[in-house]
Amino acid sequence: MKHVLVLKVGPVQGYIAQARRTRDLWYGSQVLSNLAREMAVSLLESGATLIFPHPDQARDSRAGVANKVVALVEDAPEQAARRAREAAKSRLRAEWARVFKACQSLLIPDAEALAAEQLDTFLEVHAAWAPVEDTPTGYAAALVEAERALESRRGLREFAPWKQRPPEGTHKSSLDGARPSLLRRERQAGGPWRDFRIGLREELDALGVLKRAGGQPGQFVPVPSIGLAAWLQAAEARHPELLARLRAECEARGFQPVRGKRRPWVDAFPFDGQLLLPERWQPYFEEYAVPEPRAAAARFGRDYVEPLRKAMGADAEPFPYVACLVADGDRMGRALEALASRPDGHLAHQRVSQALADFTRKARALVEAQHRGVLVYAGGDDVLAFVTPMDAPRCARALAVAFRESLEGALVGTGATVPTLSVGLGIGHVLESLGELLNLGRRAERAAKQAGRDALAILVAKHAGRERLWTAPWGSNPVGQLETDVALLTRDAQPLPLGKVHEVEALARRFPADGAAAPGMMELLRDEARRILARAEAGRAPAPLTPEAVGLELSSAMAPREALERWASRLLVADTFARAGRGLASAQDKDGAR
Repeated sequence: MKHVLVLKVGPVQGYIAQARRTRDLWYGSQVLSNLAREMAVSLLESGATLIFPHPDQARDSRAGVANKVVALVEDAPEQAARRAREAAKSRLRAEWARVFKACQSLLIPDAEALAAEQLDTFLEVHAAWAPVEDTPTGYAAALVEAERALESRRGLREFAPWKQRPPEGTHKSSLDGARPSLLRRERQAGGPWRDFRIGLREELDALGVLKRAGGQPGQFVPVPSIGLAAWLQAAEARHPELLARLRAECEARGFQPVRGKRRPWVDAFPFDGQLLLPERWQPYFEEYAVPEPRAAAARFGRDYVEPLRKAMGADAEPFPYVACLVADGDRMGRALEALASRPDGHLAHQRVSQALADFTRKARALVEAQHRGVLVYAGGDDVLAFVTPMDAPRCARALAVAFRESLEGALVGTGATVPTLSVGLGIGHVLESLGELLNLGRRAERAAKQAGRDALAILVAKHAGRERLWTAPWGSNPVGQLETDVALLTRDAQPLPLGKVHEVEALARRFPADGAAAPGMMELLRDEARRILARAEAGRAPAPLTPEAVGLELSSAMAPREALERWASRLLVADTFARAGRGLASAQDKDGAR
């Protein structure tokens, strides 16, 4: 008799979010994806019919795989689930064996036994199954029953005492604060400590060491380099000789370059972008154990960085912000539920699974080849990436279009509503912690969902702590609106002064939200907004600005105060992108104009 078997591997969100460096975030996602893939491949080898992920996706080691696996098994689902779980555990042990070999000199003598227990207690593989009755809706009923049982099982937690005791005085991991560190106390600035970017006062357990050392040194693009990608390409186009001098000095000092995949925007300066920021020169030199780091860093900045920044001009200062892009499919559960009820339910699900696999392949090309970004994870209907701010809105739109196009083909003729993609862009300082950047992206994605789904949300967190949020449905062409607003703020002929935007925002806050609070209050609000915009500014052309000229709709059904606040938020968010592109608009990439 056939059974629907559902497995989930975890923990997911907490483990991924525990990250201090790009490599932590990327490899944490990669590890969980690899474990899910091992379970899927194990089921395939057992003769099961794999539904999620698609068999082609499970066999492709480069493709991301979601942490949920669904399959049809003929008999003995419990044995199939046990083999899949053991396959995941074996893969985790193999990953650790490889990392342990590379990092053994950094670890305490008892690290191997401690790591075995930490890895074994970390991995959670839950499974549930249900028989498929020989009826048109048998698959759908079995899937619902299996998923309900799975969620009930995941609600139960197992607690067991630690059997291995770490040496006395061992600190807890810096990433999660729960497990004992495996790093020895005697350390040195340089060597493998530097190659794997392990701080002299940092502590890592087995899972932390796995994330930090799982990839190759130089494999990961630092977040500051992603944020400053547009500026660096403009510098290469305008002042290649000065950028070449800076690259040569970094090479001579032995700074770790980014290796591996060729990306034009990384090749322009294949070193950590934080070297362009004066406040990071000395800490970076200290990390690389440069003698007399303060004096050496000052000379480095004076002789190699400042000439480049000065040549670029005061109107093209590096904009040290980065966009954390988080995307998630809308109403996927509803679409899958409708498809499951069809007589060919599992085949319809396989078609969706194949479409999602196609989308994940497109996502990598869209983020890394067509926009200056780095894809951390793409699996199923989830995407996590970091993108330079100038490219982030267009990248978000391209992902939303690709997602819809991928699923439309799989759902044609089924009558099911095509799911859409909500995208959040959390924009924060490049020196902000990865956990906080990830939190910004996730909050923005939730805001897009709360705005009605099928939407874009942009959350800007300035370094001083002030946040700005703007949301808009994809149907309203939010990227086109942002580009119009950026042009309005930066045009040569009578740009919109940012001070007027702040005045309009302050005006809206002074008035009560309830339009019925006083007769004529809303009309007064409209008139005052018109007066602020029309007022001539000292030293500027006398032609008055009008609400229509700056995209402020005051005659719509929206209450005037809400209209003013949304307009001000939109313009202040647009100012972030205006600052990111200031002085770079005329720069040419080596491959031509963007």
